[in-house]
Amino acid sequence: MKRSAPLKVATAILLMSALQPALATTITFDEYSANNSNSALSSLYAPLGVTFGGSNSGIWDGLSAGDIGNWALEGSNGSAFLGNNGFNNGGSYVTSIYFETLMSNVSFDVSRSNGSAAGQSLIASAYNGSDLLSSQTILLGAVNSWTSIAFGYGSISSLIITGSTTGFSPFGLDNLQFNNTVLGGLDLGDNNVTAIPEPETYALMLAGLGLLGVVARRRRSQPPVSA
Repeated sequence: MKRSAPLKVATAILLMSALQPALATTITFDEYSANNSNSALSSLYAPLGVTFGGSNSGIWDGLSAGDIGNWALEGSNGSAFLGNNGFNNGGSYVTSIYFETLMSNVSFDVSRSNGSAAGQSLIASAYNGSDLLSSQTILLGAVNSWTSIAFGYGSISSLIITGSTTGFSPFGLDNLQFNNTVLGGLDLGDNNVTAIPEPETYALMLAGLGLLGVVARRRRSQPPVSA
């Protein structure tokens, strides 16, 4: 028996809703008031499944909010940013980011800040436990010139961002985005957490279910076909 056009449409909509990936979570560092000190950011974003190692220099207000720390930076997504001036790590510049569940895609923006020398670079590395998945070396541009870095399609448990080892090498980090290895709420990898469907997914599912209901009512109202 051939399926009717409405039934085909309803089936397609339900499939689209099931296959729609969860949108990335974004941390702009403007979600909370900046501490504007060298107090390291650690578990403030734990409710989002993200924690930070203790070697960063905390959240700072950018240029439009007074630039209290004299970083000469304006965040790439809002004013605030996560800084690293080496204060909490003996003069070396390492920012560590840990994810509670494995992530398939992670990206962030980075810029060198006031007092750093031109031509500096940093290394960003993605790990699954102790296993190195990927590493990128990024040549930084001018102060307050943000560079986007992305890691994709891996089971990422942590990021380690290491600044230059030459001279004073402070940098800022902003616009951290991540999503996990799920698709439409179904686990496709090592992640054991089910994603919460986005509103658009719910809308597609409801539309598909509504069309299926219409098809069912029409079939019930049709008179039986005589032999």
